[in-house]
Amino acid sequence: MTRTTGETGSTKVARRALLPVLAGGLATNIYADFMLIVVPLWALMLGATPAEIGIMIGARSILPCLLSIHGGVMMDRLGTRRMMLVFTAITTALIPLYPLAPWFPMLVILQMLTGLFANLSWVGSQTLIARLGKGDPHYLGLFAFVSRVGSIGGPILIGFTWDTLGVWGGFAACTLTGVGMLAATLAVPAWAEHGSRAEARAFTETAMPRPGFSWADMVPRLADYAACISLLAIPAVTLGIAVALLRHTPSTIQSSFYITYLKDIGLSATLIGVLISCAEVTSAFGSLLVASAMRRIPVHWLLIGLTAMTIAMMSLTPLLGGIFAILAAAQVIRGIGHGLLHPAAFSVIAKALPADAQARGVALRTTGNRLGALILPIVMGFVAEAAGVENSFLIIGVGLLAIVAALAVWTARNPAFHRTR
Repeated sequence: MTRTTGETGSTKVARRALLPVLAGGLATNIYADFMLIVVPLWALMLGATPAEIGIMIGARSILPCLLSIHGGVMMDRLGTRRMMLVFTAITTALIPLYPLAPWFPMLVILQMLTGLFANLSWVGSQTLIARLGKGDPHYLGLFAFVSRVGSIGGPILIGFTWDTLGVWGGFAACTLTGVGMLAATLAVPAWAEHGSRAEARAFTETAMPRPGFSWADMVPRLADYAACISLLAIPAVTLGIAVALLRHTPSTIQSSFYITYLKDIGLSATLIGVLISCAEVTSAFGSLLVASAMRRIPVHWLLIGLTAMTIAMMSLTPLLGGIFAILAAAQVIRGIGHGLLHPAAFSVIAKALPADAQARGVALRTTGNRLGALILPIVMGFVAEAAGVENSFLIIGVGLLAIVAALAVWTARNPAFHRTR
């Protein structure tokens, strides 16, 4: 399977490795979409306040924010596939505990743990496709597309499951997606994380054998964090990380107050799922356009412009009058930008880093994502209690767009981007 472009040259990826990696991305994204719906609905059923919902949603990002870099280092050091098997198995085992623990403190703990291990599984999937495709936006776009295909019908399916089968049916469906993540990881060939069979053989012949696992590997090392953070000295990495963080903020709002706001104005879980699917459909197909867009538009301005668009479409939600068709149109537009941004930012970072730093690059980007996902729901929760849920969308949106404007000024003044398209 070969893809040739003037920008990336020729990249050949074996189907034996590509298909299970794509399947892993698909299962992981379906899992995330299912949990995105059922967790806030479960919290509402338990009578949680807006601040409590914000804390619970934000808790999912606490450990990924702190430990994604360590997880990326472990994957680079001990093997991506090996560590992914551990992460996906733990995630799958934790999901059924949600309906067994209808207490706010326990739900916060579960959010922290599932957030960490599912997130590290996602880091592993992205690391594998980055190594297989050598940062080629075609393959990264294909990965983003396949990952989101399940999201087209996934939110509708889980919303319908919740409406018809209740709490246990909803979390049982989430558990099945965890099993799918584990099965896909088992199907990835061991050589895939090196890019190809030939590169795996060369690595085996020239490199020291990978160390066996020890409990000492579980302890984060300050030197690893310092080395990973030093990657931000590369302007392209800094831009990619900043865009990845900002790009994720509308999704964070969607996974918390967007869902509860729509529920409060009278939409059913099924209709909420339809709205989320509107964004997922256009996001999936938008991912396939990334290679073409990156050839036609300077990539730094493409990233900044699309980031502003996605934030604006989510922030305007309370001004759309609760009209389903208009809400759906806003989701469609946001989805296009979201779909283009993921592989574009991913490609910018992947191309700027060597092969042996790909997991750390993905982990650093994920740390930025999780930092935003940790802080934003909590801040928005307290803003919602102080100014109302509707006003919180607008206040947060203005703040985020101000950050995008500052990033645009930095990019315009940075000489590194004057030489790029």
